[in-house]
Amino acid sequence: MNIEPDIFYGQSDIDVSKNFKNEVSLIKKKMNELEIDDSKLLVFSSPLRRCVKLSEQLFNKFKTDERLKELNFGDWENKKISQITQEEIEKWKKDIMNFQIPNGETNRMFFERLKSFCDEIFRSDNDFFIVAHAGSINCIISYLANIAFDKLVLENWKKIGYGSISLLIKNNNQYDIELFGK
Repeated sequence: MNIEPDIFYGQSDIDVSKNFKNEVSLIKKKMNELEIDDSKLLVFSSPLRRCVKLSEQLFNKFKTDERLKELNFGDWENKKISQITQEEIEKWKKDIMNFQIPNGETNRMFFERLKSFCDEIFRSDNDFFIVAHAGSINCIISYLANIAFDKLVLENWKKIGYGSISLLIKNNNQYDIELFGK
C-alpha cells in the first residue's frame, strides 16, 4: 500500500508498499555495509504489520512490543494535514509535547511509552536492533542520547525515512549518535 505524503497514519495497521521487496534489498545492503551481525542482536519490532513484515525479512528471530507503535494520532489518523484545522495544527506546534490530539496521545505520553521500553530493554549490555516508526525511533534517540524530544522532532523529524538506519553507540553509560537516518 502506498500512502500519500502528509497523511497521519501513526497506529493505523497499513500494509507494506508495492516496492517492499526493493526496499528490503536496500535495507539489507545498508546492514551489510554497516557490518551488522544479526546473530549477536536482540531484535524488537513494533507489532504493526509494516514493521513485522520487515522484521520477518531481515531477521530469523525477533520480539514485538506494543510500546514501539507510532504516535496515536486519534481523530487525525488517515487524514491529510490539510484536513486538520489550521487552529489545531498551530496549537500542536505551539505545545508539541503537551497538546493532546483528540482521541489520541500527546507527545509526552508517546515519549513516556518509549522511555518505559528503553528502561526495561536497554538495561543489559546486549546490542539491539529496533524495527519501528520514525516517531518511535526519534523518541528512543531522544531519550538515550539525552536530546530534548521536542527539539529533536522539530529539527529532524524528516531525517528518519522508511528504511533508514540510525545507530547509537553506548560509551560508559552514555549513548552517542553514530548514524541518524542513513
